[in-house]
Amino acid sequence: MKFHSVKPLIALLSITVLLSSTSAYAVEAGTSVSAKASVKANLATDKTAKIITRSDDAIAKRIDALNELSAKVQGLKNVSVGEKTAIQTEVQTNIAGLSTLKSKIDAETDLAVLQTDEKSILGSFRIYALVIPQGRILVSADRIGTIADMIATISTKLQTNISTAQNNGKDVTALTTLVADIAAKLADAKTQAAAAQSRVSALTPDGGDKTKADANHKELVAARADLKVGTQDLEAARKDIEKIRTGLKALHIEASATTTVAH
Repeated sequence: MKFHSVKPLIALLSITVLLSSTSAYAVEAGTSVSAKASVKANLATDKTAKIITRSDDAIAKRIDALNELSAKVQGLKNVSVGEKTAIQTEVQTNIAGLSTLKSKIDAETDLAVLQTDEKSILGSFRIYALVIPQGRILVSADRIGTIADMIATISTKLQTNISTAQNNGKDVTALTTLVADIAAKLADAKTQAAAAQSRVSALTPDGGDKTKADANHKELVAARADLKVGTQDLEAARKDIEKIRTGLKALHIEASATTTVAH
């Protein structure tokens, strides 16, 4: 009887060991799942922080560039009030939009939403693709007009010297031709600058529309080509100025006008 009574005890011990092992496995498995969930959460938090930092930096750089452009546009002299107002409005609208987006991004905790918001910095705000190039073209066009006026003033003064030489019996045929060429080059430079202004002043962000984005890009490229021609006109006029100075010197006529022209 004693030997038979041991069997239930052994069975009981086996069940106890089995339950203990199962419980330990359950605890270990639960700990593993919890650890994995924690790691995943930490990775998501880290990625969220990086997106926020990266987005804030991108927005700050764009706002700085827009403010710099705004200051330049305010000082334009050869661009119409309407054109300046249009670009200034576009600049301020983008600054306000970027500021609002930054506030949204800084408060966001959803990773997927943050990723979408970060993409919108490029997709919805075409700062470097349109607004900045558009403003710079207007600034360059204004500069062409300013330099053209400077050269025109110098040319007028040199014409006085040429007339003096002519009154002294000097042959000024070549010098008169150069003055005429200056006038033609300056007129074309201003025409090219006006064309560039006209091409870009009415452009607006594409908002993700590829057809409009392509059209905007085409106008920007064409405007830059206009500016290049206008700049070449100014360079040709500047060289004419130097030739006139040299010609007057050869005729022993002192040029009364400064001929230093900004490039």
